[in-house]
Amino acid sequence: MPHTLSRRANNTVEVTAEADAATVASERAEIVRSFRKKATVPGFRPGKAPESAIRARFGEDIEQELKEHLAGRLLGEVFDAEEGLEPITRPEVSDAAFDDAGGFRMKAEMELRPRFQLPTLDGFELPEVSLEVSEPEVEGELESVAEEHASWEPADGETAVDGILVEADLHGQMEGSDQEPYEEKAARFVIGHGSVPEQINEALQGVRVGEQRIAERRFPDDDTDQRRAGKTVRYTIDVTALKRKVRPAADDELARTLGFDSLDGLKERIVEVVGSSKRRQRREQWRRALLDHLEAGIDVNELPPSLVSSAVREDLNRFAYSMAMQGMAPSSSDINWQELAARVEPGSRRRVLDMLVLEQLADEWQMAVPEADVDAYISLEAKQRGIPPGEHKANLAREHKLEELRGSARISATIDEMIRRVGGEVE
Repeated sequence: MPHTLSRRANNTVEVTAEADAATVASERAEIVRSFRKKATVPGFRPGKAPESAIRARFGEDIEQELKEHLAGRLLGEVFDAEEGLEPITRPEVSDAAFDDAGGFRMKAEMELRPRFQLPTLDGFELPEVSLEVSEPEVEGELESVAEEHASWEPADGETAVDGILVEADLHGQMEGSDQEPYEEKAARFVIGHGSVPEQINEALQGVRVGEQRIAERRFPDDDTDQRRAGKTVRYTIDVTALKRKVRPAADDELARTLGFDSLDGLKERIVEVVGSSKRRQRREQWRRALLDHLEAGIDVNELPPSLVSSAVREDLNRFAYSMAMQGMAPSSSDINWQELAARVEPGSRRRVLDMLVLEQLADEWQMAVPEADVDAYISLEAKQRGIPPGEHKANLAREHKLEELRGSARISATIDEMIRRVGGEVE
């Protein structure tokens, strides 16, 4: 049946299609017969009412079902006739109507999966990335390990300086506000730490246990929280304890507490961990360099809007989850979600483009992921969660996430293949 395709920006296409009067009459008759079989009409036994009675009683329902059926049939014929038409949204049908001659005409709009003309990888050179683990890096990791195992010991006889942990009872009062005073017993903070307001850091310099200090903090006029914008809060701080951080030496004793025979054994493990991290970073740098090469001629602003919107929502949901984990209400009126969405959109667009390019390569290269690889990944996740692999796989299947995992594994395999094709090493 005749149809036309009008391609628009952002990979959107409008389809116009029509059916002739004979086709419409045939389809209408079939729908009337279907109604007749199941309809109940007063005065007639089930299935025995004449078609005229069926049309009179269910005319509007018949015409609506006929429109939907014809639209579906026409779209199906368009998809059969047009090779490479890959909708990523359901067709939005409009202007579906019958004409005076008894025919039917409709319009539908949908977004298509874009297919890009990608440049060749021939001659592409991966950036040099060193995997060498230097002695300073090992020493830096040792310092971090020692820091993680530091303890806080009483320093009540000392005066407070940067780096000292203060325990205090706090009382805060906002000027010109009817809010309840802020009270916190046994608050703990480290003087000089970036999370402590500058005014409190200054007020506590040289303080001793048992002393009281006062600090005032004025919030800017354009503070995101309008309840405190331009106001000053006065803190009364009663110091109850001081503690100093004592970090263990990076020696054999520290290594033994971590399950190693000696400091050399701990260093060897650090080299392994740092080396593994460097290999992951190299793979990511190579992935980014290859995708930048492949995407150089693609306009990131011409991507399907539905995919971009979905990616932005995912990023905002991750932000909201991160806030919740920090004890902040994601629905807080302090957050301008529209402004935040505008800030994350460029990154979301890039993520969508990356995925579209990788999926296209996976199709062109006919990438297949062995089920054994998927099972290995499931087993690793199950081990991390402390549940049997079979149970974890069943949970994924029940939550409809198994295919999503297979898709992720296919993309990962495509990245590896992309790196191999330009001579890169893949573990």
